[in-house]
Amino acid sequence: MSRIHANVIFGVCLMVLAVVMYALTCQFPEHTLAFSPKKFPRFVSMCLFLLSALLVGQGIGEQRRAAPPAEKRGAGADRAFFMRLGIAILISYAYTRLLPLTGYVAATPFFIAGIMILFKEKNWVKIAATSVITTGALYILFRIIFKVPLPRFALF
Repeated sequence: MSRIHANVIFGVCLMVLAVVMYALTCQFPEHTLAFSPKKFPRFVSMCLFLLSALLVGQGIGEQRRAAPPAEKRGAGADRAFFMRLGIAILISYAYTRLLPLTGYVAATPFFIAGIMILFKEKNWVKIAATSVITTGALYILFRIIFKVPLPRFALF
């Protein structure tokens, strides 16, 4: 499966997800005193739909412009990608199980680094910087700005 073809399929799947998310907000209650709980999920689903449509359009445009490849990738490359994807799902599951025990700040950098290594990132400086900066930025965004309680290590 070529990258262009994958962009189109992935974009369409995300568009369907956005429509389902938007439809599910119809079950939310209406509030008149403040923002309705429907507003933010609907905004996110509309943004997801628009960005997915851009991805589909970009994939179709690239597909039209692309010349036929001189050498097709073998089935082994696709198999390896899906194997890494399956391992990433298992790592994500383990992360969700360990998160209440270790806390967000302790577990997340290792999770991000593990996923980056799994998908063949070799630059250790980039892995470390991305893991720490992403964890810090998400902590600031959710814990400090949005006041969302994040899992903490039980001994602290």
